[in-house]
Amino acid sequence: MSIDGRFIEKLANELNDNLKNVRINKISQLGKADFLFFLSGKSNLYISMSTALARVHLTNKKYDNLSNPGGFCMFLRKYIEKGIIIKIKSLNADRIIEIEVNNRNEIGDLTNYFIIFELFGRYANLIILNQDRHIINAYKHIHPFENDNRTIINGVSYVLPIDNKLNPHELEKIKEFFQTENITHKSIIDNIRGVSPLLAKYIVDESKYNTTSMYEIYLDIYKQKTNPTKSDKYFYYLDIFKSDKENFDTLSELLENQYEDFSSLDRVKQIHKYLHTFVKNNLDKDRNKLEKLSKDLNEAQNNQINRIKGDLLLQNNNLIDKTKTEVKLFSYELQEDVTIEIDRMSCPVDNANKYYSRYKKQKSAIKHIENQIELTKKEILYFDELMNQINDTHNLKDLEEIQEELINNKYLSKRKSKLKIKTPNYDVYFDSMENQIVVGKNNLQNNFLTHKLAKKDQWWFHVQNQTGSHVIVMSNEELQEETIRAAANLAALNSKSKNSSSVPVDYTKIKHIKKIPGEFGSNVIYTNQKTIYIDPDISLLKKIRKG
Repeated sequence: MSIDGRFIEKLANELNDNLKNVRINKISQLGKADFLFFLSGKSNLYISMSTALARVHLTNKKYDNLSNPGGFCMFLRKYIEKGIIIKIKSLNADRIIEIEVNNRNEIGDLTNYFIIFELFGRYANLIILNQDRHIINAYKHIHPFENDNRTIINGVSYVLPIDNKLNPHELEKIKEFFQTENITHKSIIDNIRGVSPLLAKYIVDESKYNTTSMYEIYLDIYKQKTNPTKSDKYFYYLDIFKSDKENFDTLSELLENQYEDFSSLDRVKQIHKYLHTFVKNNLDKDRNKLEKLSKDLNEAQNNQINRIKGDLLLQNNNLIDKTKTEVKLFSYELQEDVTIEIDRMSCPVDNANKYYSRYKKQKSAIKHIENQIELTKKEILYFDELMNQINDTHNLKDLEEIQEELINNKYLSKRKSKLKIKTPNYDVYFDSMENQIVVGKNNLQNNFLTHKLAKKDQWWFHVQNQTGSHVIVMSNEELQEETIRAAANLAALNSKSKNSSSVPVDYTKIKHIKKIPGEFGSNVIYTNQKTIYIDPDISLLKKIRKG
């Protein structure tokens, strides 16, 4: 791990220089374990406890907040928001940062709170202490039965981890350690607090290639000024790399650069899982609803039995035994006996009227149920289409557009910081004749390409009789076969039939396309189409140039 005790110590100093006496204006939750402290200066403070992505640094990027922050975020807002940062420092020369904040307590008095950020390998935690250094809350609580060495629960005093290692600032003791025999990078890690495998291996390797002792190398590193450096997947607060390296002005810039791609991937996984679960749940709900509506419709359509029961009760008034709860009467209409439940406290006329009332109610319900069935079927097709789009993409912008569509269609609640998409993230290709071909990968992109971007005499391609991408050839001219095949192939590859053969793809001009009013998604009707049968060929993507 590149972030060790020495790294954290330098980072704490950098943060203290930038954030001392700065106000925390607002605290937002960006993900399950990611928080953003909006500060009164130009930069904000990003704190992440995500597994393998845990870090703390300054950032100028804009992030999309969670619409429903969790309980821990609400706690931070209550105790930390509007406070002034007094001091930031590292603790115990280890991977622990303490942020001291002065803020008003519940009764309005000024008091100091301490934010403790612990970063140990795959374990990261955020712990809040009061002025007596007692824990008042933590992102992760550790109960006594979970760990013999440390307890992190509300009300107990905060205790630093115990490791019996040498303090890296005690140079005399460090010197004595390096004078022992058979020192390896592992023994350095095991004996000196806050030393990462990256630094330990550097010390051992440097001592092998020159006559300098390990202690002298350690001392040289100890005295060096911060020089944030990155080399491939590794990074450190010093330049300890041989080649292929990049330098940064600050440790925050280094951390943001290093984790940006990983954070995007983590965000993709989160939003992909969230959207997949949401759409699947809605699909299951609609399918269950359709089954129930079908049963209700069947019952409503068979409502003649209630009219027949009412007729029989009136026609056979003298045959009804008022001491019983049901009567069996013969129906000439059905040519069979009909068992009728009756209310002993009501007369035959009232019992008959109850069945007539049910008959009328079910008769009027048929139209309503049929409308509900039609809407539910459309919704199932819509969510099924969204499920295919979600499964086929792992691009953050595409997934955010699907999320935005669900918000616009009022399936998801509107976020406080709504994502504003100016231009959808559609794909652009150029065939060998430099014809531009654009491909929509979700409903938002399809609607934009077909109804806003494309001109009336340009060409529209789509797989026949199923959901899929809208593919537009941005040309007003008659198309040659090579372009037709390229566009049809793209339409087939971006559909359910991508693994089939002889896929029918319709194509026509934009002026013959009409959006269906009131329809979900990007469904359209079209005329004057021609059809080409194509075998989807993924190797085509290597032959055409992507814009």
